[in-house]
Amino acid sequence: MKTRIKKHHNNPLVIYMIINVIVAVCLFYSTVGLLPFTSQHPIEKYTLPFFIFLFGWVFFGISFKKYLNFRKRRLKHVTKSCLKSDFSAIIAGLLVLIIFPELNYSKVAFISFSVLLFFVEAILISVYYGFHEAEVHSELNLETNPTHYETTLNQEARFVNDEVREFMTNYIMKLQGKDLLDFLQDNAGLFLSSTLLINTTERFNIEKVSKTRYSTIINLHQINDIREINTFFATINERLPYGGTFVGCFEALQQRKKRILGGKNKLFRVIIYLRDFFIFRILPKLNLTRELYFWITAGKGRALSIAEVFGRAYFCGFEIAHEIQIGGLSYFIARKKKEPLRIESAHYSFLLALERIGKNKELFKVYKIRTMYPYSSYLQGYVFQKNNLREGGKFQHDFRITTLGHFLRRYWLDELPMLANLLKGNMKLVGVRPLSKQYFSLYSEDLQQQRVRHKPGLLPPFYADMPKSLEEIQASEKKYLDACENQGLFFTDLQYLATILFNILFKKVRSK
Repeated sequence: MKTRIKKHHNNPLVIYMIINVIVAVCLFYSTVGLLPFTSQHPIEKYTLPFFIFLFGWVFFGISFKKYLNFRKRRLKHVTKSCLKSDFSAIIAGLLVLIIFPELNYSKVAFISFSVLLFFVEAILISVYYGFHEAEVHSELNLETNPTHYETTLNQEARFVNDEVREFMTNYIMKLQGKDLLDFLQDNAGLFLSSTLLINTTERFNIEKVSKTRYSTIINLHQINDIREINTFFATINERLPYGGTFVGCFEALQQRKKRILGGKNKLFRVIIYLRDFFIFRILPKLNLTRELYFWITAGKGRALSIAEVFGRAYFCGFEIAHEIQIGGLSYFIARKKKEPLRIESAHYSFLLALERIGKNKELFKVYKIRTMYPYSSYLQGYVFQKNNLREGGKFQHDFRITTLGHFLRRYWLDELPMLANLLKGNMKLVGVRPLSKQYFSLYSEDLQQQRVRHKPGLLPPFYADMPKSLEEIQASEKKYLDACENQGLFFTDLQYLATILFNILFKKVRSK
């Protein structure tokens, strides 16, 4: 069930770091006496700050992937990583010298040494690529033509023999108990020969499986321990026929919180939870610490939300068909509906640029503060089918919104960056909301055509009429757009602006 293999992740190479440190140390001691220092003892004065700076130089190098294997990367990618990491280290060092002038270190010497170190690095890398042809590294070569996939199994499904059945039963019973055994037997064809039962975090174990040999792949290992989740899901997608089933499990954020905070010694458990949240939730998402985190932990134990896991599944061509909680874990059944989208990394930045439909059907980027978990945008159809819409046209019980996100939305703080869209001219102050393709498709065809004749706005007519259903929202927007076309844009927007401000200030209308 579980295979141990050598890991092949893109970790930074220690030998590269050692060479970088040796070069920096040699360069420092060979040049420190040549620069116009004011100190009578430059080596004594600058040795400690140099090693502190060198630590930061290596740290930024890890953060921006400077020390990944050159043979698996193109020269332009390595150069880009070096520029980002070295420039960040120089800026950080300069900020320290500016903020703390009492340190009395020469900024000219610092800049001179940093630039010299960068150029020496560039020369060494150029020499390396001059003598060694870099191999182009591809994480996953996905088929792009659906006809390359077989739509039926290569063999007729039958029940496994009694020995295999007993082994599978004992394994699952030991791992999670009878509830999981019954769930898999009833919903995933556990004892069929067309079902593959595994317990792995490595996609290489999946790549060994022949395409479409199995109609169901069950992985009993938590997704929290998988480093490259998208690539792992995409590999499973490639091995399944269309309509094939993937069963996975993970510990969701709320389950993790309940596990850590449950029991006695509440204060101690709160401290443990905060530590866990910082290490396994925040560090993997920050650009400066992500690579270092994955290098040290190999990606194990990450804290994942339901929205992120399900969103990644949809991103990789699956559709969630069933979900259940068993023994403190969330299990899901996903069916292959299409091929994965392009392989990409998750973006966890606080500021988002979301694609929306504007005037004349032109797509543009709307700037907002993040209020949802990563990959939530791929779950709009799933949430709509599962929960429909509540009053006001928002999704009911939208699990994609974070705790902080609820607060930001309530007071419109998440929409402050949209002022940039106002300045750019692709939005105006009052107007219909800019919609995603998914939400736009829910509107009637006539209203869709009328909407794209006008610029979207920051303050929608929703806050003037306060509609409760999607039909009422459409009626409210049509009423506004008709007024713009019949009575004039300026006076209509002025009238709506007065009504909206009155409702917000005196009727305490708030977003949800």
